[in-house]
Amino acid sequence: MEWRNQSFFARLLTLLLSTAAPLSQASAQSYGKVGAVNPDTTGTPPGGSDRTLVVGSDIVIKEMVRTSAVGSSHILFPDQSSLNIGPNSELVIDEFVYDPNANTGRMSATAFKGVLRYVGGQISHRTGVAITTPSGYIGIRGGIVTLLLPVPASLAASDPSLRGREGGELVINHFGTVTIRNGVGQVTLRPGEAVVIGAANQPIGSPFKLAATTLQQIMQLQTSGQGQNGGVAGANIPGTGSSGLPPGYSATNNPPNRPGQPPGQPPGSGPLGAPSIFSNPGATSSQGNQVQSVRPPSYP
Repeated sequence: MEWRNQSFFARLLTLLLSTAAPLSQASAQSYGKVGAVNPDTTGTPPGGSDRTLVVGSDIVIKEMVRTSAVGSSHILFPDQSSLNIGPNSELVIDEFVYDPNANTGRMSATAFKGVLRYVGGQISHRTGVAITTPSGYIGIRGGIVTLLLPVPASLAASDPSLRGREGGELVINHFGTVTIRNGVGQVTLRPGEAVVIGAANQPIGSPFKLAATTLQQIMQLQTSGQGQNGGVAGANIPGTGSSGLPPGYSATNNPPNRPGQPPGQPPGSGPLGAPSIFSNPGATSSQGNQVQSVRPPSYP
């Protein structure tokens, strides 16, 4: 009888170990890749230590991505979406679930500070994407959105629509539908509109339009600086043009040939506008066509 109990527990232990291994592997699975990066940009995986990100680095769920005062990064996802992250920024990808066969899934992120632009892919067009900030919640459907957290005093002083709003969170909708919600209200932005979230329990103001010069200043924050190349020196990146945006979009991500549309250099110009490396079969051989899903414990 004792021998049978030992045998049973041995088989049970083997079963538990065999099921635990895939869970550990999934928790560390890559869900994004760095397509371009300027130093210094670091990542801190959950339970891990800080590491310097380079072109091709994997980004896992719940990894804290930080950029220095001169750092920036371009993160690419299998659904063809991307994040351009400017200097002095902190961001965590909270969840990424994607079925490439059905082109459906879920994505959510938390932006703590800095400047970033999200360019939507398959998930945003099908079900929408959520970005949480210190003061609000941003729902993105098929869109392209820029966040500036917080609004610096120098920028607020240069644009009448931002005066008195320094320290708030600026949300700009370039394309698609964007809904902003906080503890006391909700606002929907049309393409070309912006809004500032003052605080979590402060009513959100009315949408407005930023001056073209202000947009260009914000875009410049995510553009490779002098002497920077995004980690891919001399690269000739097809499919995005010099702007780094999808074909048919200009400085404010509106369709081309729009009357009065000013030229500009949006975030991710040059190397930071790399097309998705997931279009290269060799870059995704480890992920294949399986449903990619993981929700590890909350980031410490």
